[in-house]
Amino acid sequence: MRLMKRLTALMLALLTLCSVPAMAEEPREAEGFLEQDPLLDAAFSMLEEGNPILEAYNALTDANVEPHFPYGLPYFFGGTYDFKFKDELLLFSREPEYAKRSCWETTKFYRKNQQYLYGLDCSGYTRWIFNEVGWPKHPTLSGMINEYGKYAKKNHVYSHRAGKEMPPYEELAATLELGDLLVVKPAEGGRHVMMFIGTLRDYGFTAETAPELADYLDYTLVIHCGPNPMYGPRMQKYLDEHADDSYYDGVNIPNGGVCVSLIGVPIEAATYKVQVENISEPEEDNPMHYYHCFDLNGYPLTIWWELDTATSFCWFRINGIK
Repeated sequence: MRLMKRLTALMLALLTLCSVPAMAEEPREAEGFLEQDPLLDAAFSMLEEGNPILEAYNALTDANVEPHFPYGLPYFFGGTYDFKFKDELLLFSREPEYAKRSCWETTKFYRKNQQYLYGLDCSGYTRWIFNEVGWPKHPTLSGMINEYGKYAKKNHVYSHRAGKEMPPYEELAATLELGDLLVVKPAEGGRHVMMFIGTLRDYGFTAETAPELADYLDYTLVIHCGPNPMYGPRMQKYLDEHADDSYYDGVNIPNGGVCVSLIGVPIEAATYKVQVENISEPEEDNPMHYYHCFDLNGYPLTIWWELDTATSFCWFRINGIK
């Protein structure tokens, strides 16, 4: 009798397990996705005044986020919010004015020992966002991509490796979560990180309000501190406005700053392109010499196209700390 009871209990348990659907990650619903979030509050506070994504966010959520700087936060190679020199914490700004700093390494757009308007670099910006909302500092860019054994199972949503392939670009955003990081090693070298913030549709844009982008309303939007065609002229305007301030004597402008871009849109779809600064006589067929843009209410919404040619990448999700 006791054996029969045990067998009966075991059969009931098995039937119960079989009736429970397998756990699977549910993609977010595009409709109703956009709500005020501390992560977006922090990220958008480094955009410039009048940015259409920021304005849409405030209008839809009543967030009332105000930019820290009227012209947005500039890019600075190696810029980090927690940089220390001789035990002194050096802030990346003199908010609402800009700080300056000497660059310690020569790169494509920056020269060693020359002064530039100080800001953050790509990982300095995403780490600052995480710090603002109480999240731990995310790993290094090389670590997120290369430490596959450590991160692949828990943190890699997608990557360049077999078995971790992305869905089609028009479906990608529906499988991502706010705050997911896209970490890329472009074919031309270096590494870059961007943060997922939703889609144009999430921010209320439609085929009527953004006709140039009607086919791409559900494509992935990212925010990042990186190359952007507006920052050169904008920062030069700032320096001209402060020409009487000796603090800015000899200071150079950056080649980018905090901006919003589209992922996965073919560059041929762009409605215009802007020549990258410091490139003389660009080759017409070399996409690296141009920013490929759409006009979003006067804002150059750039296409970040280098994921297609990257040597390695991953979509990295910070698990277990939210």
